[in-house]
Amino acid sequence: MRRRLTPRLLAVGLIALCVAGLSLAAPSAAQPAAPEQSVVSIPRDKGTPFGVVAALGNRVRDDEVETYVRLMREAGVQWQREEFFWDRIQKEPGGPMNFGGDGSGLYNYDYTVAAQTNAGIRLLGLLDYNPYWFKGKNPHPDEWIKDWGDFVYAVVARYGRDRGQIKHWELWNEPNLAGSGYESGLYLIEDYVRLLQVGYVAAKAADPEATIVLGGLASIWDQAPSAWNYDYPFYLNRVGELGGFNYFDVVALHPYRPDSPELAPWKRDASVDFRDEMRIVDEIMARYGPKPVWLTELGWSTSRVWPGVDEDTQAFYLVRTYVLAMSHASIEKIFWYDFRNDSDPNAPYDRPVYNNNEVQFHYGLIRRSYPLRWEDPRIRKPGFLAFRTMTEMLGGMTMQVVAADGRDPNMPNLYWYRFGGVGRRVDVLWRTNDNAPSTVEVACECRQALLRLWNGQVRRLYQAENGLLTINLDGIGAPIYVEYDPPVPAGGRTFELTGNTIRGAFSRYWEANGGLARFGYPLTEEIVEPEGGTGLPRTVQYFERARFEHFPELSGTAYEVQLGLLGNAILLRQGVDWRALPKVSGAPEDCLFFEASGHSLCPPFRQYWEQNGGLVHLGLPLTEPYPQQGQGRPDYTVQYFERARMEAHPEFEGTPYEVLLGLLGREWLSP
Repeated sequence: MRRRLTPRLLAVGLIALCVAGLSLAAPSAAQPAAPEQSVVSIPRDKGTPFGVVAALGNRVRDDEVETYVRLMREAGVQWQREEFFWDRIQKEPGGPMNFGGDGSGLYNYDYTVAAQTNAGIRLLGLLDYNPYWFKGKNPHPDEWIKDWGDFVYAVVARYGRDRGQIKHWELWNEPNLAGSGYESGLYLIEDYVRLLQVGYVAAKAADPEATIVLGGLASIWDQAPSAWNYDYPFYLNRVGELGGFNYFDVVALHPYRPDSPELAPWKRDASVDFRDEMRIVDEIMARYGPKPVWLTELGWSTSRVWPGVDEDTQAFYLVRTYVLAMSHASIEKIFWYDFRNDSDPNAPYDRPVYNNNEVQFHYGLIRRSYPLRWEDPRIRKPGFLAFRTMTEMLGGMTMQVVAADGRDPNMPNLYWYRFGGVGRRVDVLWRTNDNAPSTVEVACECRQALLRLWNGQVRRLYQAENGLLTINLDGIGAPIYVEYDPPVPAGGRTFELTGNTIRGAFSRYWEANGGLARFGYPLTEEIVEPEGGTGLPRTVQYFERARFEHFPELSGTAYEVQLGLLGNAILLRQGVDWRALPKVSGAPEDCLFFEASGHSLCPPFRQYWEQNGGLVHLGLPLTEPYPQQGQGRPDYTVQYFERARMEAHPEFEGTPYEVLLGLLGREWLSP
């Protein structure tokens, strides 16, 4: 097998939460406060929470590693869990260990570890599963526990002490489940505690700076009984009773859920939401000793069968879960499972299996493809865009205030979290049903605020009145980001009227193509939005009459900076599909006819179009000219193009201002 798939939330369970003697009483309604505090209070490292599970050594062939790492960097991944399979590294007791691959392009740990750490991605090393020479023989741990210690020592010494590449090590994976616990030679919880002890001592001997992470314990939701599956509160409590808290530094959990993180489905004898589960873990740690908590696996599949969700819902759940987790005092890191959709482990690498009815194949943030190409317009799922936007908006900041946690009777089902730091202020908000408020008033003490959707698209620019804003929450379940007074980078040309700047390629384009008269003032700084249809990151900037888009791949050509398709976008927002509008079959002699859109271009718009970039910069006409009421001024004529709206003002006939571009940038940011 290329890699194994471990059982997840479909695993069956026997042990009820009450066995551990833990309370599930619902907390009272919360008031605006600091982030939720744990019953155990110790310093936490909350600065780098954004992780994924990718396991490049086991799942990504050498020829795709460079592109894979580029995608992780694009997404803003701070941590990645790299899994070291013992049976792939060592084939006989006391035998040599191979970290350079098996000749197939896989298991080249030296290469994949270096590729990620050189890119600034920190690694959690996962060491797991019993040895090659005992596969299928069901040995007692006594027969391989010493070899386990030798394996741990060798790997930690190589990548920790000697190379300084990995300082955090997770010992085993999901020992509380039958497939990776009992069926992998850990017959009793006592066996895992012994493995943990031996591994802890070996790792610390190999590298005194090593941080040891408990093998991630998985959630169990199904009520069907089984003798060898333990829900993680019971298992963690039993590890504590056996003295196991002495042999790890970080608690690791895999809190998979069958529905959204805010809901509280029944878990055998009690309803429990994500925050209830984390509170239970805090209660256990209060008994045995405070530890940070890392969620080393967490995710939702986009398969077409239960418990799969649609791709947008996966994206919504991702952001909401990360924010809820970041608000919990004990939690430091969250690792999304997984980064790329899986394939059948027996399928050829270059012919992956895409079965939409296989739950395990669709947890990823990018779709499976071969070969993997960064510019491929098909690979980025909505979840990838959500992760990329989340890290861009919240990276480097800390949560400061929980303004609403869904339980406030005055703001039911509204979730509102305030982040700050690195000179920025950002709120994350969402509502889970129609009972939640659709607007919120913010005393921001700000000049303006930029609202961005969960996928990074700019939705609205608010102007504050006396430091107050009213924020609209249009969707259900879809998180939004509100950034107050986005910081203005140093340098560039500053416009006092709006407080924004222009620089680089955008400044050169603005100056060379009409400047203030044609495009107006900048309304934002340069920001990254997802390119329509591909999800590729595109640097854009909004002006009063246009959106500039940068294409670095076309640097040095006339196409490096292009105007965004705001004409088409504004028509769609108005409910107008230009393709369904009446077409013309030709045009008068002094006009142009465009068969591609079925519309004509006549004076005075034709002259403006030809003198200001024509098809390249303004695009095809999408409508015929039509009259528009002036609202206090003379009526005028408008015509929509792909990238602009032209307006002919009769009172300026014969002057350079007879034809102007409409204020599409302002309209787009002020719906």
